[in-house]
Amino acid sequence: MSLIVIQNVGNSSIGEDFNETRQDPGSIPDELVLEIFSHLNLVTLGTICCVSKEWKRLANDPILRKSAIYREIAFGNDKWAQCFGKDVVKDEDNREEFSFLPWKEFIEDCKKFKSIFPEKKAKNTLMLVRLPKTFNGQLTLKSLGELAKKYFSGSGTGYGFIWPGLVDVLGDYSIDKSRWVLMTKDVLPGSRNKAYATQQKIVDELAEQSLISYEVPETLESAACILSQYFGSNICLFSTNPWTYTRCKEEFRGDLVAVGNFGPSGLHLSTRTYEGGKSCVGVAALWKF
Repeated sequence: MSLIVIQNVGNSSIGEDFNETRQDPGSIPDELVLEIFSHLNLVTLGTICCVSKEWKRLANDPILRKSAIYREIAFGNDKWAQCFGKDVVKDEDNREEFSFLPWKEFIEDCKKFKSIFPEKKAKNTLMLVRLPKTFNGQLTLKSLGELAKKYFSGSGTGYGFIWPGLVDVLGDYSIDKSRWVLMTKDVLPGSRNKAYATQQKIVDELAEQSLISYEVPETLESAACILSQYFGSNICLFSTNPWTYTRCKEEFRGDLVAVGNFGPSGLHLSTRTYEGGKSCVGVAALWKF
C-alpha cells in the first residue's frame, strides 16, 4: 500500500504516490499521518477509510473527527467571531467549548433522523450551534438584534418584524450558561397548522424514537440558531417559501411566540401567523447540552 500525498484538500482530491515503491502505511509514524489527515474534510476522511485497515483506524481518530465537525458543520465561537469580530466572544472559554462539542451525538442524531425521516437528507436535518452566554456582552434578543443590523441595515431592531412589546417582555432574557444545542433545520413533518398540544406530542414522540431529550425551543434559542446559519452561510431557514415558523415555549399576550418567515428583511418574531387562512406555524425540535 502506498502513502498518498494530498494535492488539493479543498476539492477533496487525493494526489500521487509518495514514491514509486509500494510502502506499508504502518511504517509511517501515526503522528505524521494524523497531521496530514487533519487537513482533510469529512468526505475525504470517509473515502480514505477504504485504503487500508490502518488508515481506517487513523481516519476515525476521535480528535480528528471532532476537529473536522467543528470546522465544517458546527457554528462555534470562531464563526461568531468571523461574522462580528473577536470581541463578541472575548469572554468565552474556547477550551471548554471544544471539549464539550457533541460530535458523536451529532453523527448519531443524523443517522437516527435519517431512519425516522428517510425522505430527508442528513445534511439538511440538524444544525449544531454554540450559544455563548457572554455574546456581545450578554446573549439576548436585543444584543443579537443589534449585531444583526450589520446584515439588515434597514431594520431598527435587527429583525424583519418583531411584535410590538415583545422586545420589552423577552428582549433582556439570557441563557443560564454557554452551551451547544442541536436544532432541526425545519419544522417537524406533520406539525404545521396544529394545536400546540399536538405539536408538543410530536416533539415528545421524536424524543422517544430517537432516545434523545428533544424539546420545543425557546425564542432566543430559535432566533440565535436560525440567524447563525444566515450569518455564516447566507442560508434562510424557516423562510417565506412557504411561510414557515417554529412554535416557541414563551407566551406573549395570550399566544405562544413563533419565530420564522425569514426573508430579505430578516427574521420575524410574532404570534398569530397565517397564510391563505391556515396557520404557518409548525414546531422545530431542540436538544440542549
